[in-house]
Amino acid sequence: MTIRHLKIFTAVAECGSMHGAAKKLYIAQPAVSQAIAELEKHYHILLFERLSKKLYITSAGKQLLFYANNILSLFNEMEQQLNNASTSAELKIGATITIGTCIISTLLNQFRSFYPQAVLKVYIDTPNSLANGLARNNLDIALVETMPSHPELVYEPFLDDTMVLVCSPDHPFAQTGRATLSQISQENYIARETNAKEIFAEYMELHNYPLNATWFCNNSETTKQAVAHNYGITVISRRIVAPELEKGSLVEIQMEGCQIVRKFWMLWHKNKFFSNPLLDFMDLCRDLDITL
Repeated sequence: MTIRHLKIFTAVAECGSMHGAAKKLYIAQPAVSQAIAELEKHYHILLFERLSKKLYITSAGKQLLFYANNILSLFNEMEQQLNNASTSAELKIGATITIGTCIISTLLNQFRSFYPQAVLKVYIDTPNSLANGLARNNLDIALVETMPSHPELVYEPFLDDTMVLVCSPDHPFAQTGRATLSQISQENYIARETNAKEIFAEYMELHNYPLNATWFCNNSETTKQAVAHNYGITVISRRIVAPELEKGSLVEIQMEGCQIVRKFWMLWHKNKFFSNPLLDFMDLCRDLDITL
């Protein structure tokens, strides 16, 4: 016996016929007859007397109808409350600085169009800190550009991110618009990390051109300011420096024989329960290559 059986039974009782119930529920009449027969067989009772092509509910049927109406009322209340809880759910999202700067606002604007009542909490931090937050269930999902090593987490790439070499308009590279790896290694370099190696630093070491890092900045704004004031050069996400490139306060330099494209990743705990809002947020992340 299922909720479907009870819905069909109450419809037959209300309409007084199998045909009327089928029309009301938009299902075939044989399906209605089968559901009633299954109920009668399950409880070993007769629910309707069939006299002169009309249905008359029996005393046992009236007893079942009383319970069915109460059960369906509670079921409908449960559906409404849980659906409302889904649309007003709390979603805790972690993001690294780059993603928090240039992507998270777009994602949240799109998400709010589907869940206007949802409570959104955003935490901008390092990949390792976000990984610890996921492991402790303090976050539902995290978006990062470098993957921390953690056995409890699951990873999925969702977006490509192109890295570009930028310098001040006053830097010699700005005159030619291009530079070799050898030339880059001889310049002062503005680094983003002190406790983890950047993807470009790894690339340069692989080709035996170590970087001459003179600044270590823990955020993109400081990095851009240092480069704009000609304290050095840096390789950074094109998304981060797009406004400065458009204004001309920074200049993009072509790196000869080198193109750096990294992945942005979604992280979540391997035992995470996926609510509908969380699943929809993840789909928005996957669609970013179309919407951005």
